Amino acid sequence: MVTTQAKPQAPAQIGAETYGLPAPIKLKLPADWDTSDETLIELSDLNEPWDFELTPDRELVIVSPEGLGSSARGIRIASQVLAWSDSQAGGVVFGPQMGARLPDTSAKMPDVAWISDERWPDLDLDEDALLQGAPDLVVEIVSKSQSLDYQQKKMSEWMTNGVLLGWLIDPFEEIVIIYRPDSEPEQLDKPDSLDGEDVCEGLTVNLERIWK
Repeated sequence: MVTTQAKPQAPAQIGAETYGLPAPIKLKLPADWDTSDETLIELSDLNEPWDFELTPDRELVIVSPEGLGSSARGIRIASQVLAWSDSQAGGVVFGPQMGARLPDTSAKMPDVAWISDERWPDLDLDEDALLQGAPDLVVEIVSKSQSLDYQQKKMSEWMTNGVLLGWLIDPFEEIVIIYRPDSEPEQLDKPDSLDGEDVCEGLTVNLERIWK
């Protein structure tokens, strides 16, 4: 399979139409507005089904609910990561409701994430808490309401904050962009599968039905 470097993309424009729907909305917050984990969790609870992320610049990102296609793709990938985790690697697998507070003060939610027992031996699975740090593996899937540009920026921020392996999957363009620390992203054109490399040894995720 031929691999090419991911082409630079222009920054996403908030409010621009992407795949026919508005991009995620960002709201600037007052300097004295509480951005604690507890506040973000309460905000999501009070405004279901909407979720909220936080940028390093104290912007609140309103995240729309998943559509049927996005949800089905996420579950298909998460189930394969979970099967590998349970049978081989251990650790914990999370879906799109998991929140992580990163070193740059931002708070993000991945579509799929895996956290190793070695990296997080004392992981607190409190229902009302955010992960304090970055997962080992993060998977982001482009949806109709989130452009590739937007997701590329988000994935770069994941990597800057300590993620060891990132997969950005765009089912519309039929590409995967692989992110590794201190390396340029690598673009694959409609791969049949993805390999967990040395971060997730033994993991192979089949993508054939993702492209359908």
